Amino acid sequence: METKKILTRENIPTDELCAPVIRFYKGIKLEYAEVFYLDNMVDEETGMINKYTKERHYTKSQMERNIKALKNAYHIAKGAASPAEIVDFRHKYNIPASIFSLILGFSKNTISNIEAEGVTSLSTGRLIKICLQNKSVICNYVQLCDDIDQIKKDEISKRLMEECI
Repeated sequence: METKKILTRENIPTDELCAPVIRFYKGIKLEYAEVFYLDNMVDEETGMINKYTKERHYTKSQMERNIKALKNAYHIAKGAASPAEIVDFRHKYNIPASIFSLILGFSKNTISNIEAEGVTSLSTGRLIKICLQNKSVICNYVQLCDDIDQIKKDEISKRLMEECI
């Protein structure tokens, strides 16, 4: 994966960095990856820049991504499916994201968006988790889906149920 470049205070390009973070919220341990860049330390009271000490700084975009990552970690801790779980399930059973979205009753690109940006709501994440854990539920959803033809429904159901036999 290509490293993003960020401009420092002196307009010098620097790498965007990533580090694991552990936070506790209401007794729940939340783990996620935080993005930032290193730049010179600034004394908030005097405004003096210490060119010898680097500290974490955040762009607006990085702060928004970090907030999404924290929110997603909270949803996962409360029972939602993680984006990685969804991707693994789809690849294991060879189901495209657009078809998986339709099966679950979402708009066509919802699963792709969730995989890229994280679970959008706790209830959506929990529904997906239930479907991933219980193949009979997802098979039921496949057969109820009006947006895919019967041949495709049978093919997907067969792939899902082969492991159970």
